[in-house]
Amino acid sequence: MASRDPTFRFDIHARLQHGMLAVSLAVLMLTGFPIKFAHAGWARTVVGLFGSFETMLAVHLVAAGLLALVVVYHLGLCLWGLVRGRLDFAVVPRLRDFSDFAHHLTYLVGLRRDPPRFGKFTWWEKFEYWAVVWGTTVMGVSGLTLAFPEWAASYVPRWVIGALRVAHSNEALLAFLAVLIGHSFAVHFSPSVFPSSPVWYNGKLKLSQLMEDHALLYHATAGCAASDLDRVPHSRWAHNRVLILVELVVYGGLVAWVFVSLVPLLLR
Repeated sequence: MASRDPTFRFDIHARLQHGMLAVSLAVLMLTGFPIKFAHAGWARTVVGLFGSFETMLAVHLVAAGLLALVVVYHLGLCLWGLVRGRLDFAVVPRLRDFSDFAHHLTYLVGLRRDPPRFGKFTWWEKFEYWAVVWGTTVMGVSGLTLAFPEWAASYVPRWVIGALRVAHSNEALLAFLAVLIGHSFAVHFSPSVFPSSPVWYNGKLKLSQLMEDHALLYHATAGCAASDLDRVPHSRWAHNRVLILVELVVYGGLVAWVFVSLVPLLLR
């Protein structure tokens, strides 16, 4: 049900889908990476937690089934919204998103003093949504091929199956990095929302986050001017220098670790 509260973001269906997606991806990564990195010592440790490789693989398939259920859930709600004429197309990329990206980038590096103003979805939120759509499609098609290789071999050449095997594990690795570095920062560790945005459990954004990241939406729904942002109480962590310094070090280290350790693994 729609809400007139401008801070209301996700209804119960969106929160359930997010929770199911988070659980399924976490389990898929936990049970899938020991296969991709079978040569590593930690992989044998993870397999040992499940008792056997066969048990771990069975858990992997159950998690894949949960992910498939999320897809059906989401597509069903999209279809229902389309039939009722209430499907929200705000997440569809537009040409303005490219100029918003350029504006945001120049603002972050100090070349512009005026911050960008976004509507219901920012450019990075749209990117994340369609990355999930693309990644789930790749993981689903390649996963079905790996689960039923004899069936797949009757339709496609063997080299296609081999390519899909590589795509399956590499897409999972990219998803892991996106969640670890990008999504976790935006939702949990950004000083403006630290220690967490409440949107994933109660559906609401903090007012300061709404006005900072979705100023156009707030102005349209609540008649608030952009200048009113200064009068909205911010998180006490928003300008905490210690937190900001620690996060710069941690995320800088993560990015360095990715380039040194993980990028070469994508080529295997």
